[in-house]
Amino acid sequence: MPVNVALIGGGIWAREEHLPAIEAAEDLELKAIFSRSLTSAQSTAALISHPVDVYSDKSGDGYTAILNRSDIDAVVISLPIANQGKYIRAALLAGKHVLSEKPVAENVAEAEELIKWYRTEIKGATWAVAENFRFLDSYAYAAEQIKTLGRIIGFQGREQGFVEKDWKFNLTEWRRTPTHQGGYILDGGVHYIATLRTLLAAEPGNEIARVLAYTTQLQAYLPPVDTADVILRTKSGVTGTFQISRGTSLRADEWTVACEKGWVTVRGDEVSISRGGEVEVKIVRNERTGVPPEIRAWGRGILERTVVREQEPEEALADLEVIELILQSGESDGSPGDAKHQVV
Repeated sequence: MPVNVALIGGGIWAREEHLPAIEAAEDLELKAIFSRSLTSAQSTAALISHPVDVYSDKSGDGYTAILNRSDIDAVVISLPIANQGKYIRAALLAGKHVLSEKPVAENVAEAEELIKWYRTEIKGATWAVAENFRFLDSYAYAAEQIKTLGRIIGFQGREQGFVEKDWKFNLTEWRRTPTHQGGYILDGGVHYIATLRTLLAAEPGNEIARVLAYTTQLQAYLPPVDTADVILRTKSGVTGTFQISRGTSLRADEWTVACEKGWVTVRGDEVSISRGGEVEVKIVRNERTGVPPEIRAWGRGILERTVVREQEPEEALADLEVIELILQSGESDGSPGDAKHQVV
């Protein structure tokens, strides 16, 4: 029997990524779509070939009506960052399994409280957090190669680009005028911290321990900051750098991890491995943005009554913590901050 799912949200990511991934997953069956506006819910439902029930806050049959349906087993929540917490709580209280979009919450304090509540009060229903970058095969392959190269001795990452004012994602009001901390540095930055932590986890002891950063806003329409230059230190004492910007003319999308016996660099689907002076370049094709395997893993987890490690809320909290430390350090002119939630 498939898991009957409702999609909560009618935004760009819900339409372009979650919807087709749910439709393609053998273990899932889409039964309903909810969006705060009826027009958004209807336009999302129109993208699929079979009829589904449509709900909105304006139709009188809103989110509560979905949660009251006995034939809905689970929900995928794809809403603005500031709105997700109350939807997660309501679904879990109704006994529905939840997959909520990253980040796990707006800030660490809120995430800590929500996870503690979930772990102590909710029985039966499961909560998973969607971090699709953990399902990119190129990073998983790179992590396996790192394990063969001896001790990690350093790392560096660059995630730089330019968000156009009229970019489709930037046309959403909650991104143009964010109420959540960090703007795009939080919204997109947690992806990159997830990939860094995936690579560093290849060797135990390299959980991120200390963060120092300088932040700035290069583009007036990308508040509150759009750029960060970061130094990180792991528990083992290894140091590395991370540069992220959404407002620069620079272009980069790469991570490099240096080891005693060589190095590994990931650029999208391309993984380069230096071993014994020879460099091998391997193309490891990722499945779209990682959302389809992410959705499949969640569906299997529900049937098996578990949550895969990559989707545990504590993993998403560890990602969020690093971003929050970056933002706090930037606000205090580079004062370092210590991490306490780093898990592997």
